[in-house]
Amino acid sequence: MSFWRGLLLFLLAFAFIFSPFASKAEEEPLSLSTALKSAYLGNPTLNAARAELRAVHERLPQAMANFKPSVSAEGRVTNTNSNDDIEKLDQTSKDISLDITQPLYRGGRTSAEMESARDFIRAQNAVLKKAEQDILLSATTAFMDVVRDRTFLDLSQNNQSVIAEQLKATRQRFEVGDLTLTDVSQSESRLARGEADVIAALADLRESEAVFEEIIGFKPAEKLDARMINLSFPNTLEDAIDLSDQDNPDIIAAVMRQKSAESDVDNIFGELLPNVGLFAEWKKSYDPVAGLTDEQTDKSIGLSVNVPLYESGAVRSRVRAAKETANQQYMQIIEAKRNARQLTISSWEALNAAQSEIKSREAQVKASEVAREGVTLEAELGARTILDSLDSDQELLDARASLVTARRNEVVAQFTLAGILGMLSPETLGFPEEAIISAPHLKDVTGRVFNMDVDSVASE
Repeated sequence: MSFWRGLLLFLLAFAFIFSPFASKAEEEPLSLSTALKSAYLGNPTLNAARAELRAVHERLPQAMANFKPSVSAEGRVTNTNSNDDIEKLDQTSKDISLDITQPLYRGGRTSAEMESARDFIRAQNAVLKKAEQDILLSATTAFMDVVRDRTFLDLSQNNQSVIAEQLKATRQRFEVGDLTLTDVSQSESRLARGEADVIAALADLRESEAVFEEIIGFKPAEKLDARMINLSFPNTLEDAIDLSDQDNPDIIAAVMRQKSAESDVDNIFGELLPNVGLFAEWKKSYDPVAGLTDEQTDKSIGLSVNVPLYESGAVRSRVRAAKETANQQYMQIIEAKRNARQLTISSWEALNAAQSEIKSREAQVKASEVAREGVTLEAELGARTILDSLDSDQELLDARASLVTARRNEVVAQFTLAGILGMLSPETLGFPEEAIISAPHLKDVTGRVFNMDVDSVASE
């Protein structure tokens, strides 16, 4: 009998080890850094922004193309058929030609186009960095919202269980005449409220989990490691404002766009200046003149100069428009700096408020725990009413919930400030090896001449 019992225990243990319950029990908690890495690598909004940057990279080789020669070949077959009173002609001639043009001077337009392209690419890099800050902040907020709402649900369920036990005890005391029907009704009312709180907390959690999956790319794990990532901030608000003035992505993008707009002015103005180019042509004709010439070869090379004299005022109008655009971009730099300053101050104060609130909430929780314990004992001795006991339970629940919210707000405030300062990156968040660098792609497309290949994601 002992053999069969031992065999049964062995089978039960084997089944538990390889069961899904055991795998869940052994599941590693999902850290905030891991969740942020997933959002950084897989969020479609970020990947779309990276694709947009790669498209903007192509502006540089397009501008550089004006330094390079253009080569074209042409082949023609012409049949001429005529019939008059004197003679009848039926002739087929064939022509092959090769043309080469090399720009030498375009009024400085090529250099201006290249400088505009480089500045526009720098602006787009800042736009991508801003998108990274926003997505990483959203991922952090979604992560902490799930942590908060799961804690809210646990607190609500625990509160519901406590009230249910109190209701049971209240009914027993009512049956022996120790309490009134009013006490029972108050307990039933609080239990109904507790059940409603559980339902609301569960709905909030489901919503937070949906946002988590949308931003990060997968459903949240059973366990979340909410330990904070250490972010190093300036010591004073003034230092934070100075850092924002230098590294805020919106400011950088605005500055680079203004520089690009200034180069666009030079580019358009160059249309009013002379253009100098070198050209060469080779042409061979077969049967160009029927019955007289079988073949003919022509070669030519020369220098062309084009001097604009009057262009109906259109180019000058475009120059004025480009200058106004540059002025607009400059105003947007001022706007971006003011906005960044305001956001830096607000985020700095929000972080300090959240950190101070945590200390107050911790003290509130301790005081509420002591008060609840005292009220419960006094209620058992008849010195307090059931309503007093229920109120103390609710105050403790509210204090704990407020502490959870304050801790969540501290993390979000930290990441909000870091995003404004442009600090959120793989290097600061714990996965530097996953950093996506765009410079190699820019270098690659700049050197391409005939290659048109681009990896397609539509079929994935």
